[in-house]
Amino acid sequence: MSLTGRVAVVTGASKEIGAAMALALAHEGASVVVHYASDPQQAEQVVAHIHDLGGHAIAAGADCSRISDNQSLVNRTVKEYGRLDIFVANAGITRFGRFLEYTEEAFDAVIGLNFKGSFFGAQAAARQMVHQPALHVDDRYGGRIVFSSSVAGVAGVTGLAAYGSTKAAINHMTKVLAIELGPHGITVNALGIGSTVNARNLSDDPGYAEHWAEVLPVRRALTPEDAAAALMYLVSPGASAVTGATLMVDGGQYVQCRVPAAEEQRSLVH
Repeated sequence: MSLTGRVAVVTGASKEIGAAMALALAHEGASVVVHYASDPQQAEQVVAHIHDLGGHAIAAGADCSRISDNQSLVNRTVKEYGRLDIFVANAGITRFGRFLEYTEEAFDAVIGLNFKGSFFGAQAAARQMVHQPALHVDDRYGGRIVFSSSVAGVAGVTGLAAYGSTKAAINHMTKVLAIELGPHGITVNALGIGSTVNARNLSDDPGYAEHWAEVLPVRRALTPEDAAAALMYLVSPGASAVTGATLMVDGGQYVQCRVPAAEEQRSLVH
């Protein structure tokens, strides 16, 4: 698969899943805008890694919960590279909390970034994709929009009422946007990402990888590269008939619905 000549934006790309996605896109030849919210140094490290691989990338900061920042991110991309072919709405936050104690501040933060940010980021990207010229005369690649969703969007997870609701909303939005944008050659899909080893999870539970390996059918916790590999299929030219889908990248977590005892405990203490 080659994405040479394509331009991609990955939000929340300064670390972990987003960084793995940015690197995978660059590896296939795409020019990548590495978005960050608050840590430009980490984003620049991802950019430097891409440059070391011989790829093209820039870092761009934005608050994706703000409509104007989403538009500015797209504008910056087009100014730098002339077009936008792939938009990955990966930025998001998790705020655990018991339903009876959940605060308005936590609710607004989760909804504002996870759902509102994804909605208006995709809108800004799609407006650009709809009106830009094809890459070449025979090009039928109208564009790719991919949302980072979660297993919590299809299965009930204690302590994640707000977070899970945003991901369920993203899964439904994926279907509607696939219908509306399909006539423009734009596919819209989501990744239902499962329990992934990252700094936050390891901070809460140092035995996170081992605990999830005990209960997942694949007998291991997921890595950021698992999500990146699934993304690469969805943005490939060969996936032009795949749209409106939530591709589960969860190691079988949803079909079995087992949770480690340590995870149940974590969900109740935050």
